[in-house]
Amino acid sequence: MPTSPGFSVGCWCLLLVLCCSGASADDGTVALVIINQSGLLKSDEILQRLNYSAADRVDALPFVHIVAAGDSDNRGAWTLLPLFTRFPQLGSNVTWILFMTENTRLNWSHLVRLTRQFDPAKEWFIGHELWDDDATIIHHFAFHEDPSAFKYPLLDAGFLLSAALLKRLCAEAIRDGLASSAFAIDVQHELALHLWNGGRNGVNLTHSSEMCRRHHPDCATWIQPFQPCGEAVEKSSLYFAVKTCSKFHYDRVPVVQQTWAPHTQRLVYYSDVFDKSIPTVRLGIDNTETGHCSKTMAIIQRMGRVVATEKNPPAWFILADDDTILSVQRLQQVLSCYDSQRPVLIGQRYGYASGQSYGYDYITGGGGIVLSRSAVRLLASPGKCRCPQADTPDDMWLGACSENLGISMAHFAGFHQGRPVDYPAALLDTQFLVSFHKHWMVDPREVYAQWFRPSEHVALSPSDSVGYSDPVVLLDAHKSELFEAESRDEL
Repeated sequence: MPTSPGFSVGCWCLLLVLCCSGASADDGTVALVIINQSGLLKSDEILQRLNYSAADRVDALPFVHIVAAGDSDNRGAWTLLPLFTRFPQLGSNVTWILFMTENTRLNWSHLVRLTRQFDPAKEWFIGHELWDDDATIIHHFAFHEDPSAFKYPLLDAGFLLSAALLKRLCAEAIRDGLASSAFAIDVQHELALHLWNGGRNGVNLTHSSEMCRRHHPDCATWIQPFQPCGEAVEKSSLYFAVKTCSKFHYDRVPVVQQTWAPHTQRLVYYSDVFDKSIPTVRLGIDNTETGHCSKTMAIIQRMGRVVATEKNPPAWFILADDDTILSVQRLQQVLSCYDSQRPVLIGQRYGYASGQSYGYDYITGGGGIVLSRSAVRLLASPGKCRCPQADTPDDMWLGACSENLGISMAHFAGFHQGRPVDYPAALLDTQFLVSFHKHWMVDPREVYAQWFRPSEHVALSPSDSVGYSDPVVLLDAHKSELFEAESRDEL
C-alpha cells in the first residue's frame, strides 16, 4: 500500500496555512507560496518537510501559503497567473515572495542573505535561469531567431518576486482580469513571458546561482530529488494499451517491441485492423487523422471490461501512443506513491482555460496517461463519456469528462509530451524521467538507450514474457461483434 495519502487535484485553492510574526522587518521578511504540483503530500506534510529543511532558522517561518486542492473558487492556480487576481493579503513587513513547489528545499539564512542583495522597492524577478537551445514546439517556437536569449525560471528551485513587482501584477490582474493564454503547457515559461510583456516595460529574469538545482552549502534553495514511496508496483499490476493504426504497424510498433514492451507483462496493441504478426486487437473504430477520441474511449471500454470481469484486475492501466518512449521500471517506482483505489489520472498535466469557470486540466496523451482502476471503472460506465465527435482531442476530452466524474489529474514532471531535445538539459537533469514522445527527427531507439536502458538492464526470464491477450478477443466471434457494437453505442 502506498505511503502517500489519496488526493484530489482537479482544481486548486489558496490556503493560509501559517501566519506568524517570528521574523522582523530587519530580515526583509519573505512570504512563501508553495505550489503543490503533484498532490502527493498533504499540507501538513509539506510544512513538516519545509521546517526540517529550514532548520537553520530559530523562529517559526513567517508567512506560508500552500496552493492546494479542493476549492473551485481558485481554479487553475497551479498555472500561477490566476494567483495574481486573488492574492492573499500579506503583512506590511513582507518585502519578498518566494514561489516554490513541494520539491523545493531552502536554507532560511541564505535566502534572507540573497534578498538583501536587491532593493525590494524595485521590481525584481529572481530565479535559476533556464533557456531553450533550439526553438521548440513546447513553447510555440518562441524566439526562434535566438531561443537562448529568453530566460525563464526553474520552478522547482523556486523564484522570488519583490513586493513592488507583486503589487503591480496584482493591481493589473484585478484591473484587466485574468491574463492567461488558452492553454497552460509550461507554466514557468508562460509566467516569464507574461512578466516580460513583449519587451514593453516588462521585467526580465535575474539569475541567481544561490537558487540551485542540487544542494550545496551555499544554496538558498535547491530541489529535493524524487524518491519512491515504497516497493515498486509489480508488473502484474500494470496493463499497457498501445494505440496504433495500420500505417504504423511496421514503423512505430517495432520500436515499442524492441525497447520497452519486453519489460511489461501485459500489453495490448489496439488498432483499426487485426494484424496477426504483432498481434493487434481490432477495435472496430475507423482511424482518424487527429483527435482519436472514439478510438481512445473504445480502448477504455475494453479496460472497463477487464476491471468488471477479472477476479484480480490490474491496479493501473497505461494508455500510450505507438510513438511513446517510456521506462516501465521507473513507472513502477513512481506508482509506489499513488493509491489505485482513488480515481486519478497521472502524467504531464496541461490546462485549458485554466482559471476560468469553463476551463479544465488534462493529462496530455503523448507522454502516456496512467489511469487508476477506480478511474477506469468510472470512465467506462455506460453513457458517462460519449465523444462529441470521433476526432475530438482524446486527452482533452478525458480531462473534461474526468472533472465531471470527480477524477483527479495528478502531475508528475517525469512524463513528457515532447522529445528530449524539446527541453533544456538543465531541466531534465532535475527530473525522475519516465517518458518522452515522438520519433520526429530523432532515433527513438537511441532516445531509449540514452535515457532509459541503464535503468532496465535486468535480463528477462522466460516467466517475464509479454501477455498480448485481450479478454474480448477470447470470446466467440458473435460476442466479440456484439461488444464492438456496444462500444460504438457508448462513443
